[in-house]
Amino acid sequence: MSRIPVPRVARRAVRLLAPGLLLAGLLASSLPSVAAEGGGDSSSNRHLGAEIEGEVERGLEAIDRGDRDGLERELDDLVSLRHGESVAAYLEVRWLLDRVEQNPAAVAARLREHPDLPLMPRLKRRYLDHLAKKESWGEYRLVFDRAPEINPGTRRQCAYWQAELALEETLSEVQAEEALSVWQRGRSQPEACDPVFEWLESNGRLDESAYRARVQAAVVAGQDGLARYLVRRGPTGLAEYRDRWLALRDRPATAVPELIDAEGDAEEITQGLLWLARREPARARESLARAESQELLDAEQAGSVARLAALKAAYRYEPQARQWLTEVPLAARDEEVWTWTVRAALRHLDWARVKESINAMPEELAQRREWRYWRAVADEHLGRATAARSAWRELADTPDYHGFLAADRLGLGYPLPAAQNEPPEPSSEAVSALAGRPWLSLAFALHRLDRPEDARRLFGHALEGVNDELLPALAYLAHRAGWHDRASVIIARMDKLHDPAWYAARFAMPHRAVVEAQAERQGVPTEWIYSIMRRESLFMRDIGSGAGAQGLMQLMPGTARWINRQAGLGLSTDRLSDPDTNVAFGTAYIGQMAERFEGQYPLATAAYNAGPGRVRDWMPAVPLPGDVWVDTILFDETRAYAQAVLAGMVTYRWRLTGEPRRLGELLSLVKAGDDPD
Repeated sequence: MSRIPVPRVARRAVRLLAPGLLLAGLLASSLPSVAAEGGGDSSSNRHLGAEIEGEVERGLEAIDRGDRDGLERELDDLVSLRHGESVAAYLEVRWLLDRVEQNPAAVAARLREHPDLPLMPRLKRRYLDHLAKKESWGEYRLVFDRAPEINPGTRRQCAYWQAELALEETLSEVQAEEALSVWQRGRSQPEACDPVFEWLESNGRLDESAYRARVQAAVVAGQDGLARYLVRRGPTGLAEYRDRWLALRDRPATAVPELIDAEGDAEEITQGLLWLARREPARARESLARAESQELLDAEQAGSVARLAALKAAYRYEPQARQWLTEVPLAARDEEVWTWTVRAALRHLDWARVKESINAMPEELAQRREWRYWRAVADEHLGRATAARSAWRELADTPDYHGFLAADRLGLGYPLPAAQNEPPEPSSEAVSALAGRPWLSLAFALHRLDRPEDARRLFGHALEGVNDELLPALAYLAHRAGWHDRASVIIARMDKLHDPAWYAARFAMPHRAVVEAQAERQGVPTEWIYSIMRRESLFMRDIGSGAGAQGLMQLMPGTARWINRQAGLGLSTDRLSDPDTNVAFGTAYIGQMAERFEGQYPLATAAYNAGPGRVRDWMPAVPLPGDVWVDTILFDETRAYAQAVLAGMVTYRWRLTGEPRRLGELLSLVKAGDDPD
């Protein structure tokens, strides 16, 4: 099995990007994708929205300057243009989005008269916030109840109840119950909810049972400060109740047996057992047996504890986990239990139990490609080679992770296209039909003007009205415009993920000069960078995660600062949305993970997603084949990530060289207790 060459970053500090390379990368990234990846242009595949692009650009520039007169001139020029009315409507909304407080009457009129326009949900949310700030409750209630429909979130929902109280001096029974359910959450809620909670209190809705429910929720959520506040504010006797729950949470090994001895409350015993199961699964099972023998829990409560204790043992790769999972009551078994019953046996290379566990699964689950592959592996180990080869042959027809593994088992070629053809060029009629859709044309214009967020919003709005017959033409145009994420969305909607005609569009290679230069600089394969980039962002350079990761390779600012120092890059960590900068940081980090995990692709890839500390925790007690290690990764997200990236490396090597890399080459044996540090 081959390994990644140890990257150069381990041997010497990485040099600064050469100024010429930076300039070349910037120039390359500004060119249309047809220039970067081949192909010409013709009258039948012109960019949608080209005829309005200039007016849109000038209108947006006027908005950015705050130049209303300049915007008016552009709006006047739009009157005679095709799609001019839609462009004008978009520019008006864009102007208002950042000027809600200055122009509330114009915002209200726009929402009232044109609720179905794109960006209106966003404008409505901002207008509601303005009305709440001004305590304009009558208008707030009117706007909240009118189209467009939005997900208001807790803060705006509480503001709506404030409006009800201001206008009606009371809440309906249904509203009061909904507000009470918000109050009983185990975390502090937005300030907008405070007047609503005060009404609940003054109207006798927050009785002792309500306070107890929230104290319990706060302790479960780890919000001890909120629990203290509730004890101070609520009825007497809450302190003892809170302390009992704190003891259950913090000292379950002693508190749970005491509660069982006292034949205490079933809900408390159940929650205490769940806390104990997270820490000491074996002890939780012992206490569960005592509680069941005393008939303190019902079947559902006992099943939830048995389920969690077995899964926690499986997550730690403990040898008894597989047996415990088979003992989970049928009513408490879900997909997590079924799949980890297999993974627990797989982790210990117990092939008889692997097959037995897959056969016991619900049929729909057992027919998933992952489990068909592993049942065939088990068959081979159990002497049923003919059955194994037959199953692998069926899987090998599809070019995905388990399909590639199956092909490797059989020594077959991968079912990738014979040639790297561009997608089929659409008819002029199809292009004309798409060009006649104003919001679609505007979305493409905004994409080229580097307004990605608005472009995606308008694209999504327009896509709802595109019939299936026009989707191939739209995917083609998105691909030719270098709009790789939207092309992928459409290809998935067409159910053409494995259609040879769409491989070039699905596995795009933007920023190629920079990617290849950084791959060479760090001593890692270009296909690895592309596969990680595709999985992380689908080539959307502007997106960020809820955790704060940014850019093409979704780097956390702290990680970027660390790799900047570690690799001596000398780059600004304030520019993570810049493709060149992001690729430089991301590739250097890949190189660090490759060094740390001695060139083992599965481990280094998983570390890029979940962090090197977690990967060290997942190291096996005995040497494991690479495919076994990947399919027993603890986190669902990281397992799917590793599978997608490794399969993507196969396809990207084919895209780059015309010949795929064998997946088996990427899956070296994972050593026992492998800790390169």
